[in-house]
Amino acid sequence: MTGWPGARRLLRPWWLLSHLAVAALLVATVNLGFWQFRRLEERREHNALVEERAEVPVASLEEVLVGMDPDELVYRTVEVSGVFDAEREVFVVNRTQDGLPGVHVVTLLVGESGAVAVDRGFVPRPVYLVGDPSAWVPPGGEVVVAGRVRMAGTSRGSNGDEVERVDVADLSGRWGEVLPSVYVESGVGEGASDLPFGLPAPSLGEGPHLGYAVQWFVFFIIGLIGYPLVLVRLAREDPDADD
Repeated sequence: MTGWPGARRLLRPWWLLSHLAVAALLVATVNLGFWQFRRLEERREHNALVEERAEVPVASLEEVLVGMDPDELVYRTVEVSGVFDAEREVFVVNRTQDGLPGVHVVTLLVGESGAVAVDRGFVPRPVYLVGDPSAWVPPGGEVVVAGRVRMAGTSRGSNGDEVERVDVADLSGRWGEVLPSVYVESGVGEGASDLPFGLPAPSLGEGPHLGYAVQWFVFFIIGLIGYPLVLVRLAREDPDADD
């Protein structure tokens, strides 16, 4: 930039801070782009795991729990048998299905070999608030439920029978039963009527990560090329020309 009349002003403190800020933003955008690529890879690995475990033959939950890490069971299809206890039931709030807000109905299933929490399905919130609870009462008598194994979470609180997550530690104390660290999510509504609605299989979409990654790299390229061009234009201008 030797001989360019405006070059010296680009070395003033304010401009030096501007250069540092732009450099930091460029580093941030490229890192965010790679982070989105990592998220995409994690999502693909998750989808592959779901597909792989969905192909494993159905077995009873009691059998697969013996000698296996619960993490290795997640998304496997299992069967559990027993009798639903409608008096020991909670509702997981802030759920959505097909664009509708609602709740998941989680009921205790008591069998000869023990008890397990079963997510029986989805009830739209308007129906849950004003509907007849008998519409989603569990079937009576001995039942066999086939569903996906899901890992329990940690609830951040509850409001009566409404909870934020399926927390088996909390449910064990609430229901007075020793429960496994996983629960069963039914793909078919386990109610005496059409409610609750069966839960869909986990989504295998890749999400927006690829698009976001491309977006961050486009921002990086714009900054990498555009900022120096602006500096060159300013350096060529005579700062005293308008005086």
